[in-house]
Amino acid sequence: MSAEPAPTPSIRTRGTCVTCGATLSGKYCAACGEKQPGPDDYAFGHFFDGVIEAFTHADGKIFQSLRLLLTQPGRLTAEFIAGRRKPYLKPLALFLVANTVFFLALPLIGWDTLTTPLARHLHNQFYSPLVRAVFERRFPAGRTVPAEFVREFDTHGALLAKSLVIAMVPLFALVLWAVFARARRRYLEHVVFALHFYAFWLFFLVASLGLTTGVVRLLAAGGAKPSDNAIDDVVSLVGLALLTLYLFHAVRTVHGGSRPATLARALVLAVSVGAIMLVYRGFLFLVTYCML
Repeated sequence: MSAEPAPTPSIRTRGTCVTCGATLSGKYCAACGEKQPGPDDYAFGHFFDGVIEAFTHADGKIFQSLRLLLTQPGRLTAEFIAGRRKPYLKPLALFLVANTVFFLALPLIGWDTLTTPLARHLHNQFYSPLVRAVFERRFPAGRTVPAEFVREFDTHGALLAKSLVIAMVPLFALVLWAVFARARRRYLEHVVFALHFYAFWLFFLVASLGLTTGVVRLLAAGGAKPSDNAIDDVVSLVGLALLTLYLFHAVRTVHGGSRPATLARALVLAVSVGAIMLVYRGFLFLVTYCML
């Protein structure tokens, strides 16, 4: 008679991790964290409990991260650098959440701050003369851009903006690296600070531009119609002041320093946000134009 195959050992009695092969000393693997499987894992109740736990755990991280991001500037970055990372969303994940919220809210707030249509590239940027020269060569007849091309450009630009907005993060990290050169921090630490700041900045844009839209509509209902330039000037000045205040507290939390020195650095960083925005718009134009 042929020998019968040895029975498969019960999954409860396996002494090695099914994922990494390490010796198990308990319910979870000490090497990789894998849970030792058991028959209860395939019960419907246990399965749905795991799904609910996963969602509530993720929600807890989101709310905890957002609370610190909005109310305690710099705290998330300081926690990350100190190694306390498990209770919070990773910096890139938090940035992507903010990015998603911003572009979902964009149709409601009615501004083109990040999408930047072709008309704005042609007339309202420091590089606009170069853009006009490019289009005069491409469309010499009457030197006007066809309406169909404008629509196609704006559609592609709005889609690209959703992914290209992250290009501002490494630029801001470079500014941080220059401002805090004496601190000898690693560049990736500045990237973490930049990801957290730009996550806040996207939420800040939604709130500030949404509020501005509401105020402008109220003024229009009362018969007052401020010019676009006046609105832009007020929004820019108020935004600069608020971002400087946020950065002041964030820089003090992460880097320390005296109040006057911290304020000076925060102001430099806040001004650089506007400069980086101009670079981003030029980059957005270049990528969009090259795709058409």
